[in-house]
Amino acid sequence: MSSQQISFSDTSRFETVTNPLTRHASRRVQQRGVNRDVLDGLLAYGRYAPDHQGGHVVTFDDRSLEALALNESASVRARATDSPNLYAVLSSDGVVITAGYRFRRIPRDLSQSAHRRGRSRSPRVLNGPSNPYRI
Repeated sequence: MSSQQISFSDTSRFETVTNPLTRHASRRVQQRGVNRDVLDGLLAYGRYAPDHQGGHVVTFDDRSLEALALNESASVRARATDSPNLYAVLSSDGVVITAGYRFRRIPRDLSQSAHRRGRSRSPRVLNGPSNPYRI
């Protein structure tokens, strides 16, 4: 048996990425007009962030768009730069659950302290020198 080495310069990076789509995801991709080549590019080059439920949210950032622009064809590059707000939600086993276009910011920090108003993330010191209610 001979082993062949395939470098990324020989072939497109996302040709090796095979993320299956659920039936829901394939319907949403069709309904929302998401190009499959751009979706494959997103899955290959995008930024993966945990969704704190076991899956991942994949989005384009500047670095991933630059990598896609360097390694892919002009048509995929043009479509990807026209849709930088594309996202995909993947399950824990890599299946695409849904895909679409963002209208709101995706929260990266889902800790409870980040959502409370008027409170800092640093812990309170009850017996500190600046506390007027010192015991």
